[in-house]
Amino acid sequence: MIKKTFIFQIIVLVLIMAGCIKETYDMSKLSKKMQYSPSLAMAVATGNISIGDIVKSNDTVVFDKDNFIRLIFKKNSVIDIELKDYEDFNDIAVLSSKKGYPVLPVPVYTFKDTVTFKPGSDIEIEKLGIITGSIGYKFISKSLVSASFTITLPTVLRGAAPVTQIISIPAKATVPGSLSVNNTDVNLSTDPKMRFNRLPMNYSISATSGNFNLNDSIYLELDMHGIDFDYIKGYFGQKTEQIDPDTLNTDLDEILSHISGQFHISNPSIKLNYSNSFGIPIEVTLNAKGKRDLQTVSLGLEPFTIDYPNSLSLRDVSSSDTISKANSSLPDLVSLPPSEVSFSGSAKMNPLGPGGGRNNYLFGNSRFLGSLEVEVPLELWIKNLQFSDTLDNFLKPKNDTSSSFKPEDMDFFQIKIVASNGFPLGAALKMQLYDSVKKDTIKTINAKEIILPAPIGANGIASGKTESTTTIDFNKDFFSAINSADKIILTFTLNTSENGTKDVKIYSDYSISFKVSLVVKPNINL
Repeated sequence: MIKKTFIFQIIVLVLIMAGCIKETYDMSKLSKKMQYSPSLAMAVATGNISIGDIVKSNDTVVFDKDNFIRLIFKKNSVIDIELKDYEDFNDIAVLSSKKGYPVLPVPVYTFKDTVTFKPGSDIEIEKLGIITGSIGYKFISKSLVSASFTITLPTVLRGAAPVTQIISIPAKATVPGSLSVNNTDVNLSTDPKMRFNRLPMNYSISATSGNFNLNDSIYLELDMHGIDFDYIKGYFGQKTEQIDPDTLNTDLDEILSHISGQFHISNPSIKLNYSNSFGIPIEVTLNAKGKRDLQTVSLGLEPFTIDYPNSLSLRDVSSSDTISKANSSLPDLVSLPPSEVSFSGSAKMNPLGPGGGRNNYLFGNSRFLGSLEVEVPLELWIKNLQFSDTLDNFLKPKNDTSSSFKPEDMDFFQIKIVASNGFPLGAALKMQLYDSVKKDTIKTINAKEIILPAPIGANGIASGKTESTTTIDFNKDFFSAINSADKIILTFTLNTSENGTKDVKIYSDYSISFKVSLVVKPNINL
């Protein structure tokens, strides 16, 4: 446009001069140079923009009914633990016994005994329901007479009847076999001396008449393992599993090196949603510490107990635990923001110890399934948050011999911004011409208030719009210095309303209308 206007004016000037030239004039005395310095003004951009125009509501960016914005990040199946993953519980219902019993010259000899379960350290089982399983036995006769051996388990009930089996044992023979305990309920708490891990067994031996010996006896070996159980009720010990210390690098070092000032996200939260069918109270201790340069912020979260089922009628609970500003320093840790976060912690079963009673439950299909949800409501404050970036000098003209334009030929360049801002956020810009070899700032253009933030009410919501007019002047001195700089440093400064002293809330219907105009005045020598 400048070129066409210039050519048109030159043509008009030539025609006028040609009409006025007289033969008596000495044309050789006229200057061979011409200087042209027009001023041009133009509107280059106008608009009216809201967040809702740029970003649409989706699974991550959520607009509430009142248009308040929340950022939500979800991750499913972050924890998936089954009973088989716990080695301590794989052989919890294990029975093993080896005893000898006399063979007496009486028609029927009956007696009672007790077999003790040994499920593991500090584990006390009161009851269990067995879907499929068996008690293996092996009889070893040291008698010269045959016998009939009856085993009755009075507290192992199938329906309402105790499990019983009769085994014939020839003289001097070894008889292996198994006793089915499919579909039974087992009570191990009937012994008043120890109301757990104790299985009563009633025996009767009927021996055939013959040559009895005082040392006649039958040895019985019992074992049970690998059962498929429906449930186990008892106390499973106070075990503690450590969360191995680890450090997570956030990869923010490069970004943080360009940032100064402060910002604070007021109400972030991390929620663990879970389904739990392990009927055991577990206390979780989670330690976290964020670090940025010499600054550190600890999470400060108190131990918490995961919800769990506590009866046969309620075998699974769905619940959640949330880390937020109500129980931790999460907002301060997130707003640091950290370049690295270190973690450690522990999970303790039965934090109250045996004093809590034998009310633990394990089910054959026990499982802990958890998902993670991070929510960041856009409620925050920003105070003199500066982001600087160093770029190659994009204003410096290329070595193009065909171009006669030079930056120093520009007398004047002005950007005018008129804005009506409904966002509770303002911005400023500083541009510096920089010599990276001499480490010297040559020229600076400082627009301290490009856009002023909107006013807010006591609730942090924008209560209107702020009108602002900003003029950014680039003078001849600035353009003359362009060739001396190999870099340009751009620094953006952000502040929320009331200079970052109060929380502001961001809504999707906030909008800003603006108009950007340019005024240029080139100085062209021909």
